[in-house]
Amino acid sequence: MTLQYKHIVALIYTIALFLDRLDLTIVNITLPTIAKVFHVPVTSTDWVNLAFLLALAISIPISCWLGEKFGFKKIYVISMILFGVGSTLCAWAPNLETLIALRFVHGIGGGMLIPVGMTIIYRIYDKSEYASITSFTFIPSLIAPAIAPFLGGILLDSWNWQVVFLFSGPIALVLALMTILLLKDDKHRSPHPLDWKGFTLFSAMLLDVFYTLSLFGKPGCFYLITLNTLLFGLLTYAFIRSEEIFPYPLINLSYFSNETFTKASLIQLCFQICHFGAIFLIGIYLQTGVGMSASMAGFVMGMQAVGAIATNRYSVSLFNDNEKLPITIGFIGIAVLSPCILFIHHSEMVGWALLLFFIRGLFSGLCGTPIQTLSVIHFGKDQIGTINTVFNACRQVSISLGVALSSVLLVMGLRFAHLSGTSQILSQDMLTVFGPGFLAIPVVAMIGIVIVRGLPSNPSSS
Repeated sequence: MTLQYKHIVALIYTIALFLDRLDLTIVNITLPTIAKVFHVPVTSTDWVNLAFLLALAISIPISCWLGEKFGFKKIYVISMILFGVGSTLCAWAPNLETLIALRFVHGIGGGMLIPVGMTIIYRIYDKSEYASITSFTFIPSLIAPAIAPFLGGILLDSWNWQVVFLFSGPIALVLALMTILLLKDDKHRSPHPLDWKGFTLFSAMLLDVFYTLSLFGKPGCFYLITLNTLLFGLLTYAFIRSEEIFPYPLINLSYFSNETFTKASLIQLCFQICHFGAIFLIGIYLQTGVGMSASMAGFVMGMQAVGAIATNRYSVSLFNDNEKLPITIGFIGIAVLSPCILFIHHSEMVGWALLLFFIRGLFSGLCGTPIQTLSVIHFGKDQIGTINTVFNACRQVSISLGVALSSVLLVMGLRFAHLSGTSQILSQDMLTVFGPGFLAIPVVAMIGIVIVRGLPSNPSSS
């Protein structure tokens, strides 16, 4: 059977999204090794992830403007090339600072890739197909976490940490060539100027908040944290005023007047803190706390994504019956099971760990597609590009906050246990070090449930 054009476009995007999610999650398993190689505390390696996430968040808001200005196909190709080349360059980083800088460059390509590709897809599919195609394209976001930790662990145990960064480059470049040959040129062009002031303020806000979070738990930083918090307030005020005045704002804040969109963004924040915040903690916990090898830790972590894949499509039917139900059930499961991770206290508890993460994944898989669908369900096709950009920016900021907050709680736990974070964590210190992080997840999940219960009764029909 000959594939339709829209299916070819969706397939290319799905593979590209898989690589993007793979490069985001595959690195987690390497962080303890990178810390040893560069002789730094493991908590300092959070910026290997945060730099990538920060670049994603910064580049997402301007990606669709670039697509409208120069053509979505052209920007799509450029983003894939930047992504592939950036991933490869990370392998030659001589120190942690250089690796962080290269991860930022790597993330610029990934940041443009996501909203540009999704905008192309939403423009060629009917609105009635949104939930289905969103579910299909969301699958890589589930498969990648399933494969990435184990694949990263195998590459790490068999070769070295550099090989982990060399996996995606050639595939991304092949996808760029396929895009050039197969995708049609689009005619969308926008003459309006870019909101440079808004872009600068937005970038400064993100840099300030993540730098401030990195200071928590460190001695002698109280006044600097206070100063940066005040600066963030001023930047936020200036950004809001700028976006209200500029005729073509970087992020159209009027979309947040839509109750369902605003609550979907807040639900996304809670979910990503629970999801990616946990992934950051789990990779370190299983290796430095439990004592598992990188490949075994990756295998165990991957079971969570396997569980999520099993319920992803089922979440669509639940969503069509009741928009609140799959997300509520998902958050309840995450809240109950997250603290149970602390019961894994020995490297031989593989069976218990596999079962626990698989069941936790079943609940996580109920959340992703319904949250994404809620964000666009009220808007017409002519608004999909900008809506998708705003929501994806919120998602990347949420993921970044999840990792940053987990890192803060880990730093505080290490400080409570009087540890430096450069050595193996003894069993008697594991609850002190990792408890704050894993016990905070149920609190965030409960907040998410409260927001879900406050959604309009039938947002998809309004």
